[in-house]
Amino acid sequence: MRTPLSLAAVAAIAVLASAGAGAQSKGERIEVLEGRMEAIERKLDSQAFVEMARQLETQDAEIRRLRGEVERLQHELERARAQQKDQYVDLDARLKAAEAAAVTVPVGTTPPASPEAEYQAAINLLRDGQYDPAAAALRDFLAKYKDHELASNALYWLGEAHYVRRDYPAALAAFEGVLREYPGARKSPDALLKAGYCQQELKRYDSARATLARVMRDYPDSSAAAEAEARLKRLAEAQ
Repeated sequence: MRTPLSLAAVAAIAVLASAGAGAQSKGERIEVLEGRMEAIERKLDSQAFVEMARQLETQDAEIRRLRGEVERLQHELERARAQQKDQYVDLDARLKAAEAAAVTVPVGTTPPASPEAEYQAAINLLRDGQYDPAAAALRDFLAKYKDHELASNALYWLGEAHYVRRDYPAALAAFEGVLREYPGARKSPDALLKAGYCQQELKRYDSARATLARVMRDYPDSSAAAEAEARLKRLAEAQ
């Protein structure tokens, strides 16, 4: 025969049962919280990955842009070097061809104080690549002998001295001065040709084309006309 439980025992059993249920409920809450934390962490990780990918994409685009800029600058540098070399070669060839019959002073003699000697001294400086002194000497010659028969030549070579140093506005002014102040001068075809070159370098393309076409029209049998035709073709291909 069972012995009835005392009230104290019943109360103890109730407390224990309640404690067990409370422990189980607390454990479930902890698991829920842990699940939420894991979900939040996964979301944060995903956002961080997306942000990192976006930053990498931006950096890649910037690198591509910089590479393109470097390639463009390298191309422009190579073009400038080639152009500078062409200008030196062109100047040297023109000096040799056009000044072969110029007045010369025999070696070992004292040059006379004459316009011809001053002109030749300036040309010698230009031929030696001393462009600043040559330009100064040519300006001095023009200031003293503006009406001399060599003045148109001096003004033309002053333009060449500016052109080879890539001072295109000053060069253009000199070449146009030959055409304006000395119409019909022997250097007129070359002056008109180089004026077109200067206009091209100054990005005045319409004026350059018109000037080069004028060379071909006004001086069709000159070497300047052949050079103008070749330059016009290059201009057309570049457009």
